[in-house]
Amino acid sequence: MLMIYDNPETRAVFFGDEGAPLMAEMDAIMAELQESGELVTTHALADPASTKVVRTGPVVTDGPLAEAKEHFGGFLIVDVESEERAVEIAARWPKVNTPMEVRPLLGDGGDV
Repeated sequence: MLMIYDNPETRAVFFGDEGAPLMAEMDAIMAELQESGELVTTHALADPASTKVVRTGPVVTDGPLAEAKEHFGGFLIVDVESEERAVEIAARWPKVNTPMEVRPLLGDGGDV
């Protein structure tokens, strides 16, 4: 799973007029992943102001996920041969000073 982090400022860059080249880079990577069969699914997440983080006990706080300046903005699930390939894809993703996290998913039997 490639977890995309952003914040209001970086979202404004991607979705503003100056974001067209960044969106074109993303579209090219997505097309490549679809063509290769590596893309399983992808989703952007709604405005982080709607996120609720539930902690043990009765405390519910507004997100993002946890106390952080970036929020979890979307994800791609890819089916790749190795962790190195997933990192390669993440390294190519257009970024505006926000991280992208690569995490393996557990299979039905609990295996990575």
